[in-house]
Amino acid sequence: MTTRTARSAPQHPNLPIGEVLVVVLLLLMAVASGCTRLRLPAIDPTGSCLFAPLPTTTSLALPGLNGENCLCLNCVRKLGSCLHSKPKFPFPSQFPSPAFPEPIDPPACATPESSTSGLSSDGEACVPSAPCVGSCQDGPPAVLYGSEIDDPSHCNKLPDRGERGCILLSPQKIVAPVGGEVLLLSGICGTDGYLQMDQTLEWMLTPDSVGTFIQVGDDAPGVLQTLVGKKQRPEKHDPSYAHGLTSTKRMLVTRGNNDPSDDVQLEKGQTWISISSPSEGTSRVTVLAPESECWDQRKATATIYWVDARWQFPGPQILAAGTNAQLTTRVTRAEGTLPARKWKVRYTVNEADLAVFQGTNSSVVEVEVNDDGDATAVLVPLPGKSGTATVNIEVIRPGGDSDNMPTMTLGRGQSFVTWSSPQLAIKAGAPQVASFGVPYQVAATLQNPGDQPATTVRVSVELPPGTKVVSADSFAQVLPNGVVWEIGTLPAKTELDLFMSVASQAPSQMTFQARGDGGLFSEDTVRIDVYQPSLSVTARPERERYEAGQEITFAIEVKNTGDRPLSSVQLKANGDSAMIHPDKRTRELINTLEDGPLQPGDTWPTTITFVPTESGRRCVAFEATADGGQRGLSESCVTVINPVPPPPALTSSVEARDRVVVGGEILARSYVNNTGQTPLRDILVTMIYDPQLQLLQATEGAAEPRPGQNLIQWNVPNLAPGQRATLEANFRAMATNAQSTVRLSASSRDGVSTQSDHVFAIVAGVAPPVREQPRDLSPPLPPAIPPPSIPGGPGDLPPPASDLGPISPPSPSDFGKSDRVKVEIFGRDNPVRVGEPIRYTLTVTNDSNQADGEVSIRFNLPPGLSVERISQRLSPTGGQYTMRAGEVILADIRSMRPNEKVEYDIVMSSNQPQTFEIDVESASRRGAGGTDSVQTVVIP
Repeated sequence: MTTRTARSAPQHPNLPIGEVLVVVLLLLMAVASGCTRLRLPAIDPTGSCLFAPLPTTTSLALPGLNGENCLCLNCVRKLGSCLHSKPKFPFPSQFPSPAFPEPIDPPACATPESSTSGLSSDGEACVPSAPCVGSCQDGPPAVLYGSEIDDPSHCNKLPDRGERGCILLSPQKIVAPVGGEVLLLSGICGTDGYLQMDQTLEWMLTPDSVGTFIQVGDDAPGVLQTLVGKKQRPEKHDPSYAHGLTSTKRMLVTRGNNDPSDDVQLEKGQTWISISSPSEGTSRVTVLAPESECWDQRKATATIYWVDARWQFPGPQILAAGTNAQLTTRVTRAEGTLPARKWKVRYTVNEADLAVFQGTNSSVVEVEVNDDGDATAVLVPLPGKSGTATVNIEVIRPGGDSDNMPTMTLGRGQSFVTWSSPQLAIKAGAPQVASFGVPYQVAATLQNPGDQPATTVRVSVELPPGTKVVSADSFAQVLPNGVVWEIGTLPAKTELDLFMSVASQAPSQMTFQARGDGGLFSEDTVRIDVYQPSLSVTARPERERYEAGQEITFAIEVKNTGDRPLSSVQLKANGDSAMIHPDKRTRELINTLEDGPLQPGDTWPTTITFVPTESGRRCVAFEATADGGQRGLSESCVTVINPVPPPPALTSSVEARDRVVVGGEILARSYVNNTGQTPLRDILVTMIYDPQLQLLQATEGAAEPRPGQNLIQWNVPNLAPGQRATLEANFRAMATNAQSTVRLSASSRDGVSTQSDHVFAIVAGVAPPVREQPRDLSPPLPPAIPPPSIPGGPGDLPPPASDLGPISPPSPSDFGKSDRVKVEIFGRDNPVRVGEPIRYTLTVTNDSNQADGEVSIRFNLPPGLSVERISQRLSPTGGQYTMRAGEVILADIRSMRPNEKVEYDIVMSSNQPQTFEIDVESASRRGAGGTDSVQTVVIP
């Protein structure tokens, strides 16, 4: 037994060479740092210790910097001689403070038995093996001498890390083939939880073991490590003893092939040894850490069972149904020359409902290897069964006292046995509920799930009273009381669908029977309940005509016209594409009768509301359902028109003084008001005045009056509802007139007009002095508006005015009229994607003071466009059209009153990206009309 002494004060004068090298390395680092003078502890001149007590120090002067000629090598040489001197006293405790703090302890390593990868949580290596337990965790007491035995604090003097620890070995038990090579890994786990590097290990093979050591691991250290290392390098001394050393670096042990899966990765602190045996038996390998202070954990033993065996499992078999299957496994030894007598082979069949082993009536059997090396079992299929059975096979080596080896399972394999036979299976299906006398379909699926063809296959079904065949398969034979299908041969793994349509007047039950040679038989039954139709539904709207956007409420009555209660009554309403529910915003709505079954003769009244989004004939389909297949249908439709837009309204007024003297000035202020609910566009305002008045100034935007015309015109582009336009004109009275009139008229593009007058008197009197005033000087009038334009161009000059009295001014409605049927088109979707709706608004206006008729409108249809819908806003049936030679021609408008306007909604779509123009033109009884165009861009 090796003994260890407790650590105490140093007893030997010689210092380790490693400490001297450390001091020399520190001096060299100081020289290389570039400092010119370094303060070090002074050498004790008495020789009693290495350094003199503080504050005595030594200054090291580097050569050539301050004129000194002392070489640093001499200083080092003197220091080395001091280090080898024999100290007489213990080292002093007054050492300078360290430059860096003491590093903290690393975290603990994971428990060895729970580590599967061989690494701790920090990435350090730990060999999986038996855990370090017992007194080793706290440190066992070392061997003490003399007075140290009585020292109660000797436990505190034991080292707390690095030296003591338990040995780990992996694997500890393994079965290997004879002639193979087993690799064992080992390492020493310190108290800090990490594997210790550069630790000595001894490998020993017990005398009763078989096999020999082949190779011991060596991490191939470098030159510097070889020079300074104090450990003996790994070496195999004889076939049963080797000396190892834990590695200081990671290693990879390969088996000399291109398969990386069988390589062994070694971490720092691990070492390995390989062992092989040419004969059967047991090898026990003990690894010892001689320098470990943990005596009860410093050794470990691995057991290797060497087995000499070869086996060959039976292959798959395909047999006829009812034939026994013979399974033979051959097990030999001595490289296949000798039978493995007394060994056992265990057979287990997974499908116990398909076959059992002969002689046991069980799904598991064990058979010994006979003198020929065979272990045979017979698998017997159960009567009428066919299919594939999976057999699991295990080769078991029995244990014995002579070789001291336990019973072991050495090999596992599988074999398959398939029994072939034809089979028949039929599955029938039909609706659970059918209506009285209404045909329904009955189907059957015939299958041959076996692996042999089925011959002389015949399928028949008998019809109950009250059921008749409407139609059947072309190869079926329809009889008065049934249907027969003569199939003949049905191949293996094949299925065939059979169909027939029947009508029943009472609940019926039909059984399909399939037969074939060899006693094959299968059947399936379906049952159908038959109810007479006894559910009706009616729906009525409140009125027949609605406007788009108005709610339409339908009154529905669901009635049970039969003689039995109906349960689970539901009503489903499905509107067309332009009918949606106002709250749920969906086209489909379902109501359920909540008051239980609907009794015979009872009616369930309910209501459903929809909102039409477009004009036209809009319909809602109603469907009432109940248990037993009861179903009632109904449809209700209404006529939907576009809402009549509120009529535009325009009013005007003129304010001025009631009396003015000749030569005096009078200001006429006019107002144009939009009193309607829709905006007004392009309002032409005309102010007509008598010849006795001379225009001095007008609100900015007025058109320059023409010679001989006593009128002023403004063009107001837009006038919103409730908005008012203020226009003013300043006149000078040039002659007397008792009924002088200023007449204001206004008409918009929307066809609304208004007129108002102001009458005042021009009397004789003293005329005020005429003030020279530039024509372009504008008075403080309302804000400017864009310059007006006179539609239709300039008119004819009126006849010269007479000084004898007032003249009859022309009617305001005669100005700005084109005297023809105008058309205007504008697009509401631009740009638009391919396939999406392209919507246009087309306006046709009789822009004259005379009635017109036979108005025709046409426009071109570019390539790639298609017309989805054309509707007239005032009449849902007025959107008829025809297509001819690439043009769309609308139905003629029979008659149009003066200023009457008709609007169309046009929806088209394009099947390709393009940019196109729609050109619209009109004609009427009075001649050619107007034209207009719009451009649209279609993007992908």
